[in-house]
Amino acid sequence: MLKKLIAVLTLALVLTGCAAPAAAPVEEAKTDEQLMAEGWVKNPQDQGYVLLSELPAPRETAGDFSMEGSSINSTNLDQYLGRSDVAYIDLRDYNDYAKKHFKNFEVLPFFAYIWNENAHTDETMVQLYGGPQEDPVAVYDVSDALLSTMFPKDKTLFLVCQSGGRVAMMMRILEAKGYDMDKVYNVGGMAQYTDSKYRNLITDTPEFIIDVTYTVEGAVRN
Repeated sequence: MLKKLIAVLTLALVLTGCAAPAAAPVEEAKTDEQLMAEGWVKNPQDQGYVLLSELPAPRETAGDFSMEGSSINSTNLDQYLGRSDVAYIDLRDYNDYAKKHFKNFEVLPFFAYIWNENAHTDETMVQLYGGPQEDPVAVYDVSDALLSTMFPKDKTLFLVCQSGGRVAMMMRILEAKGYDMDKVYNVGGMAQYTDSKYRNLITDTPEFIIDVTYTVEGAVRN
């Protein structure tokens, strides 16, 4: 009887030792919205989500909107691409944009859509604003609403053009319209982005020629 009891206990110990460990609970994947609410951003996209890193101050000198005074430029822009908290905007016209542009930059032509000095007095012009850039005159009753849609105030703005000049003009308009200029960066012009590290980030198709007619529909001129 004792031998039989020992055999039973031994078998029980063997079976217990062979039993599979309890499975760890599976944590439910978080949504993009939950990750961003916790301070995560895509930076860059091909590495998934990382914790939000603080961007450098956009410029050393207040009011200096030049490309030369910008903290983010052709030397380091690659470190700040693909962020979900940034709106990337190219201010050149569609023809130049089609020939060469950063893949994740949206085109919003400055001279065609946003500003012409005479747009508020010449009804043949379709731009949102006329007058001086420091005190722009709204051409339409919805000019300010359209501006805030194209250049969202809840995002940091990275602006590029051909040589940085149009960006500086755009920044003067944004400042006049109450934007937080600590969130607006002049990242320069496409002419400066010749380093090989940007090759795979840029679409380069010089053969493309685009003829564009710009119009605004449904907006009432002031």
